[in-house]
Amino acid sequence: MLGRCPSPFPWEELRYAIAMERDAVAFKKLYHHFYHDLRLFGMGMIKSGPVVEDIIADIFVKIWTLEMDLLRIDKINTYLFRSVRNNAIKHLERLPLQVDISEIINFEYHIVTPEQALISQEHIACIETAIAQLPSKCRMAFTLVKDLDCSYKDAAEIMDISVNTVDRHMQLALRRLREILGNKNIKLNYSDL
Repeated sequence: MLGRCPSPFPWEELRYAIAMERDAVAFKKLYHHFYHDLRLFGMGMIKSGPVVEDIIADIFVKIWTLEMDLLRIDKINTYLFRSVRNNAIKHLERLPLQVDISEIINFEYHIVTPEQALISQEHIACIETAIAQLPSKCRMAFTLVKDLDCSYKDAAEIMDISVNTVDRHMQLALRRLREILGNKNIKLNYSDL
């Protein structure tokens, strides 16, 4: 499944350095801190590395050009993940398909966390299979909350849905995971998922 972003991130000082001092080193630090997770998140929707890399590059170019307006962004992780999501949807909408965009996005995101490294490879495969069976939006909510440490409010902002809808997605995800994993006799502490 997913890697977790390190919790203490010096956004306050980085945004001032980028916005006011035009500090390229601070900008690179921001880019490198989020690039890996943003790329994996984008790949979960688009499945094309070059397209996702272009999306991320465009987002960071925009951040650089915001200058003083950058000071208005309080939650950079929410801003970045929502930007990747929105730009991925825009890209998918431009494809020559006449399909509802909610049906196009098949969200997938897989990285082994330190906790999962302790679980047998067989159990990891079962867990990933169970997560892959979740509906797309449910997987995205689960990924944001459980793997990227987003609050329900942040996940709602990123997904452009209500907090109650995130809560319903999480309840559904956990219920389905309990059912699937319970049928395979895998005992896990679901609060840790």
